[in-house]
Amino acid sequence: MSRIFRFATMGIGSMRSSKSDGRPAPLWLALAGVLASAAMFVAAFPPARLRPLAWVALAPLLVALRRSPLGRAVALAGIWGMTAAYGVTDWLPPAIANYYHQPLWMGYGLFLTAALAMGAADYMAFGACYWLLARRGRRPLAPLAAAAWVAAELGRSRILGGNPWGLLGYTQAGAGSWGDPTSFLHRGSLAVAQVADLAGVYGVSFVLVAANAALAELWLVAVRASRSWSVARAELAAAAALTLAAFGYGSVRLATVTGLEQGRGATRAVPIAIIQGNLDLGSRWSPDFYGRNLDIYLRLTRESARQGAPQLVFWPESAMTFFVDREPVYRRAIARVLKPLGAQLVAGAPRYEAGSPPVYFNSAFLLSPAGSVLAHYDKQHLLPFAEYFPLAGASLLKRSFGRVRQFTPGRPSGPLPTRAGAAGVVICNEAMFPRIVRRRVLEGAGFLVNLANDSWIPSREFAEHQFDTISMRAIEFRRYLVRASTSGPSAVVTPSGRVQARTEPLTRTYLRGRIRTLAGWTVYARFGDAFAWLCLVAAAAGALLPPGSSRPLRAVAGWLLEQARRA
Repeated sequence: MSRIFRFATMGIGSMRSSKSDGRPAPLWLALAGVLASAAMFVAAFPPARLRPLAWVALAPLLVALRRSPLGRAVALAGIWGMTAAYGVTDWLPPAIANYYHQPLWMGYGLFLTAALAMGAADYMAFGACYWLLARRGRRPLAPLAAAAWVAAELGRSRILGGNPWGLLGYTQAGAGSWGDPTSFLHRGSLAVAQVADLAGVYGVSFVLVAANAALAELWLVAVRASRSWSVARAELAAAAALTLAAFGYGSVRLATVTGLEQGRGATRAVPIAIIQGNLDLGSRWSPDFYGRNLDIYLRLTRESARQGAPQLVFWPESAMTFFVDREPVYRRAIARVLKPLGAQLVAGAPRYEAGSPPVYFNSAFLLSPAGSVLAHYDKQHLLPFAEYFPLAGASLLKRSFGRVRQFTPGRPSGPLPTRAGAAGVVICNEAMFPRIVRRRVLEGAGFLVNLANDSWIPSREFAEHQFDTISMRAIEFRRYLVRASTSGPSAVVTPSGRVQARTEPLTRTYLRGRIRTLAGWTVYARFGDAFAWLCLVAAAAGALLPPGSSRPLRAVAGWLLEQARRA
């Protein structure tokens, strides 16, 4: 580690002779560029979904960073991070206030704290890294800038429990649907999203940021803040090669995976039904809720069978507001609907294990047509302050779920053995973390199931953004994804990322679809976030180690290997 610090110190001492991007831009102009960049970034996400903006949205930010001193560049990156965070999560402050029964000002206060700690701080680190990379004359800069951005997104997804909301690559998810004449631009988004089976959503972000960084180089030449057209042309060539490679790979993979979806070399298609109750259980549990809403889910299940009996039915998280494994009367009521259809049921419900005190779990159950419990999965990655309390003294944030005061993380367990195949279940926010879904695939899941209860956030913008985020898991692991949400969208997403069928948010309805069980592991399933970690190493080495060092990456890699051996 001392070698790295020595290199970094040498590099800081050489900053006076490093390359400059001209005189600093006026502060008002830099701020205008930052705000314009954040606005375009937000518009690339739902509800606008102007996906092509993701290819240009960061260019004004990068130009502003380059035409600023280091301290101002870091501050501008922080301002961008806070502005972008509010733009993609403006629904959150009122949701916090409603969920915890607190004043709206407290919702904004908690939002600002979380946005600074779990978003803006990472982008400030990116701003410093990008500024240093440019000043040191690292070339080609576009891929290194992309690596620095991916490193910031990796930090957002890992630090303080992780906040993967609004990662740039998710702008390209959810672009295709069966039978719809999607535009050329939407087909392009779907094609570039296919690189996620190599490097996850980080690979998609990498391609997009490289294009933005090349445009920033061109911009700097145009305003005469940079010296050389040849440098800009080289950066554009590098970004163009990377973009064309991504589109080429995506087109080939789309053709291959579409064949699997159509049945070539795959298992038989299994008819399923997804029930979307659109029922509000409130932000706080009441004993009056016990057993409520079962009649609505049973009625919708009967109605879904009018198009032919499904072999597998999915209800959302917390659809069963009772301890189903301890309630034979309720199970007999469910069996009266399932048995004539010959269908199994996957549904969310609480579970507890007796003890002093009892231990409670947020679970998904697999029920047979006769109503017996065949298997269950207990949620392992709990939501802070909602399902467990990291601050024991924060009593005003606590909520209860019947007898459940606090959920316990579940123990590792295999997929649910449904008649459609091995189902890898992730409950609610677990689906936002690819590393959690990866574990399900490595455990043998042939398709993925996401049960969610989003009724406490009555926002269409949230619902669509969440759906696009979770849809990326289908591409990353080449599995069918079944999403059953209380308030929607519920959907079937194919392994290519196409939406086979989906519901509208905030409606009470059902959905029919077909899924297949697939096997095999993608590159991303095998190696996880290795690409993102390599980006972190490359960006850190480029920013911290001095120009002309003969062993920069070797020093960093050696230190990492040393830490790995010690661990």
